[in-house]
Amino acid sequence: MEPSEGIRFVREDWYARDLADARFEDCVFIDCDLSEITTDGAAFDRCEFANTQLNASVHTSTRFANCVFRDSSLFDATLRQCKLTGSRFAETTLRPLTVEGGSWDFVSFFEADLRGVRFEGVRMTETDFTGARLEDAVLTDAVLTSVTLSGARLKGADLRGADLVGAQLYGVDWRGVRIDREQALLIAESLGARVD
Repeated sequence: MEPSEGIRFVREDWYARDLADARFEDCVFIDCDLSEITTDGAAFDRCEFANTQLNASVHTSTRFANCVFRDSSLFDATLRQCKLTGSRFAETTLRPLTVEGGSWDFVSFFEADLRGVRFEGVRMTETDFTGARLEDAVLTDAVLTSVTLSGARLKGADLRGADLVGAQLYGVDWRGVRIDREQALLIAESLGARVD
């Protein structure tokens, strides 16, 4: 597939298409069906997905850099070792979703519904979870340095092994959250406790 730059794709039906090594830059996908597509080594740079379906799609070592997902759906999608640096999700269905490794730094999940989503071993430096629903989400061994969790709901979430250094932890309800001993000390100190 030839590289695409600055193209508007409207009402395209790419159901189950293999987009291995495809390149898209500054493209817009509107009302498109990308359900069950597969990508391996593909790149989407500064692209926008509006009312687009990516249900049950599988992405491996694919880059979605500085992309916007609006009113779209990634229902049952899988992303393995993908890079989503600087991307933003708004009014987009993200569950169930499986994420294995990769870099999701500076991503905005503002008020996103991430209940039960699995982010295992994912780098998420400075990612914004403000107001997000993270009940029963799994973020084990994730790098969550300097993330924003203000107003996030975490009941039942599993954060064991995650790096929370520099994370904004004040005002978070920790009831029912699974954490390890090192994280417990970090959280206590963030709340003003003196740990001896």
